[in-house]
Amino acid sequence: MFNTQICDAINNRNLLSFDYENFYRVVEPFTFGKTEKGNIVLSAYQIQGNAHRNSVPCWGLFNLNKISNLQILSENFSVNRYGYRKNDSRMAHIYCQI
Repeated sequence: MFNTQICDAINNRNLLSFDYENFYRVVEPFTFGKTEKGNIVLSAYQIQGNAHRNSVPCWGLFNLNKISNLQILSENFSVNRYGYRKNDSRMAHIYCQI
């Protein structure tokens, strides 16, 4: 269940938009991988939309099974946000990362 669209967005630093837990979100994608439990997840910095638990902007770990209406946006981002962790330890296997 590997999503090449997400890796393309990460490699090109494109913003992503999607629906997640009944909220529309726009994020800067940083790391895409699989957890020890086998969940496919995206670590991203949310810059627009609403969030269930936190105020935006904020970091989020998004389960791919809960993402719908995924779109790669033409807008890019260039800054590595404070709190970004290369080789994110929450993931047992990383498919792609900034």
